Amino acid sequence: MRGRKREKMERDELVSLLFLALLFFVLLAGRELGSIYNGYGEISRLSVLFQLDEGELAGYVEGVLGGEEPDLDVGISLTLPSVRNVEGIVTEMPDYARKWLISVAVSPIIVRQPEISDVEIRLLVEGEEIHFQRFPSEKEKVPYISLLERSFSLRIEDVEGFREAVREASDLHGGEVEVTFTGRALLHVLFLKDWLPFSTTRYPLVRIPHVELESSWWVDSEGKTKIQTQTGQTTLIQFRIANPTRVHSISENVTVTVHKQGSEEPIHTSWKITPVAPGTTATYVFPFTPEEPGVYRYSLEAKGGLTLDKSDSPSLQVDDG
Repeated sequence: MRGRKREKMERDELVSLLFLALLFFVLLAGRELGSIYNGYGEISRLSVLFQLDEGELAGYVEGVLGGEEPDLDVGISLTLPSVRNVEGIVTEMPDYARKWLISVAVSPIIVRQPEISDVEIRLLVEGEEIHFQRFPSEKEKVPYISLLERSFSLRIEDVEGFREAVREASDLHGGEVEVTFTGRALLHVLFLKDWLPFSTTRYPLVRIPHVELESSWWVDSEGKTKIQTQTGQTTLIQFRIANPTRVHSISENVTVTVHKQGSEEPIHTSWKITPVAPGTTATYVFPFTPEEPGVYRYSLEAKGGLTLDKSDSPSLQVDDG
């Protein structure tokens, strides 16, 4: 009887020990899975900053067009806290370090820092890939309260293709060129790895942009085209201009000069500032009141920009009122 009791007690103790061992391994496995999950939670907060402003890129593009070496130095910064890039690097950092320390001290879940190794960068002009380059590197941890900075030197191999794409874009968009950098960084967490993509677009100017003249007419106060009027009646010189760029506003100082047929000297001159938002058109008018009968034409001019010769402008017949 006593032997059976002892056997039962030993069996119960063995079951309890096995249960404790199983519970221990379950906790370890849960802790490890939690660590992996938490690590990927941190990955979702990763941000990439591309360190190349529009002015630097414009200088580089102009240099390549002028025959300089096609070497472009760029940098990227990786960070775990949330970061915004507005006119430079601006990092908003909540009480992240304290939160991390408390989680390590109290929670059985370990926060593992992601690591970054290789980086790939592509350069596109107006959506067309011009250059691709991969930069192998050893793994490096992404800090919690600072930036992990990397510098790279891109050397474009197809220089002529790059120049041709830039010239075409410049002619189409008033000197503005869309340059996009896309890439990805190789991310490591424990034994797992994946690519972290990033992309940024700049619109450098390779020459000073100007508005483009779309149309111009003599009109009345209601905007209807006029070809004839009387002395003393005010007629408007209307002109529509377009901004060919996509992100840059343009303001031109446009001058109008009115000429009378048979007279060598201008009859009237006036000017105004004409701002136009990116990718839009705007319509402006100059008032003119003829004092003498005759045939009148006008010219439009903006320094370095639009030009309308008097011989190409519509004529206005003025009769004696």
